[in-house]
Amino acid sequence: MKFIFILIFLLLNISLLNAKDSNIKLTSEELIFLQNNQPLKLHNEEYWPPYNFNEKGVPKGFVIDYMNLLASKLGIQVEYVSGYSWNQFMEMLKIDKIDAIINISKNKKREEFFDFTNVYHTAANAIYVKKGNEYIDSLEKLEGKTIVMPKGFFAQQLIEEHYPKIKQILVNDSLEALRLLSLGKADATIDKKNVLDYLISTKNISEVVPTNYVDDDRLISYVSIAVSKNKPILKTILNKAQDSVSDEELLNLKRKWFGTNEILNKKNYLTKEEKRYISNKNTIKMCNIINLKPIEFYEENKTQGINIDLLNIMAKKLEIRFENIRVNNYEIAKQYLKDGLCDILPTIDEQDLKDNVIFTNPILSYKLAIITQKDKTVVQDINEVLNKTMAKKTTSESLSLLKNKYPNINIFETKDDYETFEALNNNRVYYAIEPLPVVAYYTSKYAFNNIFISRYIDIVLTSKIAVSKENTLLQIILNKTIEQINENEHREIFNKWTNFSIKMPFDYNTLWKILIMIFLIIGIVAYRQIILNKHNKKLKLANNEIEKKNRQIAKQKELFEKLYNKSADGVLLLKDKKIIDCNEAASLILKYPKEELLDKYFYEIAPKLQADGESSNLKSIKKIDEALKNGVCSFEWMHKNKDHEKLWIEVLLTSIEINNNLVIHTVIRDINKRKQMEKELEILTFSLEEKIKEEVKKNEEKTAKLIQQSRYVQMGEMISMIAHQWRQPLTAITATANNLLLKNILNQEVRKENLSEELTLIIDYTQHLSFTIDDFRNFFKTDKKKIEVNLKEIIQKAISIIKTSFESKEIDLITNYKYKGTIITYPTEIQQVILVMLKNAEEALIENNYSYKRIEITTYKEDDFIVIEIEDNAGGISADIIYKIFNPYFSTKKSKEGTGIGLYMSKIIINEHCKGKITVSNSNNGAIFKIKLPICL
Repeated sequence: MKFIFILIFLLLNISLLNAKDSNIKLTSEELIFLQNNQPLKLHNEEYWPPYNFNEKGVPKGFVIDYMNLLASKLGIQVEYVSGYSWNQFMEMLKIDKIDAIINISKNKKREEFFDFTNVYHTAANAIYVKKGNEYIDSLEKLEGKTIVMPKGFFAQQLIEEHYPKIKQILVNDSLEALRLLSLGKADATIDKKNVLDYLISTKNISEVVPTNYVDDDRLISYVSIAVSKNKPILKTILNKAQDSVSDEELLNLKRKWFGTNEILNKKNYLTKEEKRYISNKNTIKMCNIINLKPIEFYEENKTQGINIDLLNIMAKKLEIRFENIRVNNYEIAKQYLKDGLCDILPTIDEQDLKDNVIFTNPILSYKLAIITQKDKTVVQDINEVLNKTMAKKTTSESLSLLKNKYPNINIFETKDDYETFEALNNNRVYYAIEPLPVVAYYTSKYAFNNIFISRYIDIVLTSKIAVSKENTLLQIILNKTIEQINENEHREIFNKWTNFSIKMPFDYNTLWKILIMIFLIIGIVAYRQIILNKHNKKLKLANNEIEKKNRQIAKQKELFEKLYNKSADGVLLLKDKKIIDCNEAASLILKYPKEELLDKYFYEIAPKLQADGESSNLKSIKKIDEALKNGVCSFEWMHKNKDHEKLWIEVLLTSIEINNNLVIHTVIRDINKRKQMEKELEILTFSLEEKIKEEVKKNEEKTAKLIQQSRYVQMGEMISMIAHQWRQPLTAITATANNLLLKNILNQEVRKENLSEELTLIIDYTQHLSFTIDDFRNFFKTDKKKIEVNLKEIIQKAISIIKTSFESKEIDLITNYKYKGTIITYPTEIQQVILVMLKNAEEALIENNYSYKRIEITTYKEDDFIVIEIEDNAGGISADIIYKIFNPYFSTKKSKEGTGIGLYMSKIIINEHCKGKITVSNSNNGAIFKIKLPICL
């Protein structure tokens, strides 16, 4: 037996040590663990490129390649599990359903459940905003605004904890966050710059731009691998594999997924165009005033000062050189900039230059201080000393600023700053106003020990860089580079030039303010004690009331417990997705003893798949998460009882808090009978639909018969019209034939040309008769297809049929074609309706025996419809019957003459077949029938 164990152990070593990297030394315990746990199940996110995502079922990304590299070095197989949210993966790792989450940042909350490997990647988070909001470049500027964040991500949780003033909209992933941001649903989103840049370029996200990296070291993600605390040995194995990865191998993976910019990180805050400008420029000419100590000056054969040190830092960041052009004063510097002899000029005066240049953001800001001799009274306000003499250098940039702000100021002008301080120190002037760096520099360098700062004034000087208006790209580059100078760099430079100690005088005003505040506090405390004594009496009464309330609460608790246990509805309590309690009704509905329900997941008492085909496991997790997010969630659920019978229940999930723990209060109700009734109703509905179809078919057949009956009625009318149409041509043919016959009887010679003329006349009349027959035959054809036809042509064909009848009855027919275009419809059916309208108008005119009989047809367009109006002057239709004239078998004619289906069928043809509308109304002279048809049926 011992020999067999040794043989198995050797085989394990041979198989597992056959890895690409023989430097990984695993213990026998580690080798056995890997052998028993292959393949390792690793999480694969749906969409978090370029780190970890799934494309058409294939895991991809920097993290996937990194884990594949570790697997090859260990000689093991891995399996990537996808299709779950981040929170679901976290829960799965807690219960060992997966072996590792492969890209995660460590925090205190996560350390309670997981062990973490070595960090293998560091990623900075960046702020992205909608175009137009580029000023939002820091977390401070996001306070009071709304960001959209993937739920459960490291950055989301940290911002929620440490920046409560920033509102959050939580979504499933980074792509959804970008899409909401581009639609203006939030002010910003924060995520790994690599991730968002990749999504913006591959998913056509528009109107979204980055503004800055997040200035909080806590938001730098230190990416490692998380494993369950139940598997500490796996952490050790993965750490050994990580140690075997060379710098070159890791660099190659980063080059593949992030490009060289991510690795080198040089000038990555500049665009390609800006980098190209810097590469071509190489040197930037800068005007420097040689006597602005310590801001900028020339001494010991070099240009130096605070501005110069700051610009040298910018030069290093941009990898360019600033060429110093030395000038004696500010006026010369301004002229040099205007003439193009300098590219830039550090300055505090914007007024003189604003018409010709643009300015960067401030590179330096400093307060102006009132300085006096130590034995002088502390100045509380500048207005106290405006009547005294102040020293100021003649060429100072702040001189004009002070004169404009304080017109009555009394100034003793000096040739330089040294003379200013020397005059103050020797009591030749009462005070001076100078920037803090200047005060610090001169008092420490020249030992002006009799000088101190009396008070700061409300003027802050900001030093900016002036750039020619034509050189906006340089201004943008300088602004971006100024933002790259960190606080430490600013502090070091300032301390270098202001390394001194100035003693501030004791401020008695402040002392009095403190004393007054102390007396106020004492008074408030005394008043508070009086109030407390009064409230103590009230509290005693309140305690009695509370005891009474407690007794009532105890009764209510007893009532609640009865309602809970004896409720007709089933009630369960879920914690961490497991059943922790239930009432009797729940046990009866689910047909499980209570003790067997406890500690089960909801999906464990359900079939594997729900009725809609969705996994019971996934659906239960999704619904519980929805209840936790929204507070409530209801749905129908297929349950499987202990006897494996399936039954329907209705579920209502409500998120509540018990003892500071989130619990899901679940109400269930048996809906099996309702489901059975729904099924029976569905069958009845299907049967009813069949009956409706049958009745519709019968109705259509009935309508077709009515149409045919209408056509038969009209056919009789047509025969009468044909008689009218044929009477004149037949008479003419008979007369012509009789004329020829008479001449033949009388032996009169018929000349050839006369004979030809008479025969041609007979042929013309015969063709007219033939055309008339064709018109009537076409009228009775049924349209099977809608066609495009000229509207005027449809109306004219109907008129041609009844025209002779109108002429014989002296009816004046007027046409007014305002619409002369085409329509797509059933022309014969429209022609039939128009003929019914004309025939009815004719009969009304004859019946009323008007001396002047008129019918007018008008067409015009109304939106996407054409309208045909047929108006007569027969006096109109009586108000008590006008609403009935479209009813079937209703007629205003004598009983033998009218069938009452002409107008009814006209309405069916227009409203149902042609999708139009037919109406009737009375005018001053008679009736108006209005037919409204769509131009394109």
